[in-house]
Amino acid sequence: MTPPADPGHLDGQTVAVTGATGNLGTALLRQLSLTGVHQVRGLSRREPPDTAPYSSVFWTHADLGDPASAGPLRGFLDRATTLVHLAWALQPGREPDRLAQVNVDGTRRVLSAAADAGVGHVVVMSSLGSYAPGNPADRIDEDWPTSGVPSSQYSRDKVAVEQVTREFAARHPDVAVTVVRPTLVLQPDAASEIGRYFLGPLLLRGARALPGAVASKVPLPLPDDLHLGFVHADDVADALLRIVDRRAGGAFNLSAEPVLDPDGFAAALGSTRVPVPRAVLRAALSAAFRARLVPTEPGWLDLGLAVPALDTTRAREVLEWSPRHPGDRLLADFVAALGRGDGGQGPLLEP
Repeated sequence: MTPPADPGHLDGQTVAVTGATGNLGTALLRQLSLTGVHQVRGLSRREPPDTAPYSSVFWTHADLGDPASAGPLRGFLDRATTLVHLAWALQPGREPDRLAQVNVDGTRRVLSAAADAGVGHVVVMSSLGSYAPGNPADRIDEDWPTSGVPSSQYSRDKVAVEQVTREFAARHPDVAVTVVRPTLVLQPDAASEIGRYFLGPLLLRGARALPGAVASKVPLPLPDDLHLGFVHADDVADALLRIVDRRAGGAFNLSAEPVLDPDGFAAALGSTRVPVPRAVLRAALSAAFRARLVPTEPGWLDLGLAVPALDTTRAREVLEWSPRHPGDRLLADFVAALGRGDGGQGPLLEP
């Protein structure tokens, strides 16, 4: 991992990171440890292990879904120069009100504390989930409507968070505000934990039980309109570091090439695909969700099949950003790590 070519602006900065033990937070801490940043502060619900990259961080613990977190947030952001807001609750998917308390109300509390503390640069992690549906085979830039996919709880919360962020930016024009919209973020080091969040323990055990040679021969049921991009957590962290270094405002899409169509998806995994209508796949996921076989609500499928792939021209030109991990290789490495049981229980994904 290499930091931006000129990380000079990071010297003397105090960078405060919410969700600092999560998938992206851990990757960002690894990147920040390579710079001359003055101090890194982390916010999480639980105490992380006293190992790199967590051991050099000044920690504050709070649950952003609790109104009482406003108190710890004041100390967390006092005299911070930059806030990178990564905290996000993915589960429990069966409790949308609880998710909204953490994700939307929590963001409102974080931004309010940032305003009170006089933080000069605020970076908010959104995602492609904020975008409106379109032709999946197209590419969309940062001007595409951010009205989301209404059937997806995740998308609704991302849309709401972006609205909260816009309101904050309008009230505080002196603050640099950045919104980051990555595609699906993976890292093999967190494979089992990501799998646990989306597959649940039953399917996760089943995926691990299949030997790699057998698993690659299992045809994948994929709809014709699937077009998915992936990006490595380390590449997102590199973009975040460049954003902080350059104090770059506005919105940035992040994704790696190639974007995978159904055949490309199957080829990346060394498998073949069976064409399946979207409606059949959604019905199957809905039934599994109702039966509590998986924790992933069907809106995730709606989101993945509705939103076009991301155009990353702005990130490449403004940030001079180029992902080091190709999307097809990343997917293959992630699934292989999942099958081996890599990236098990640990601090990753704990907001």
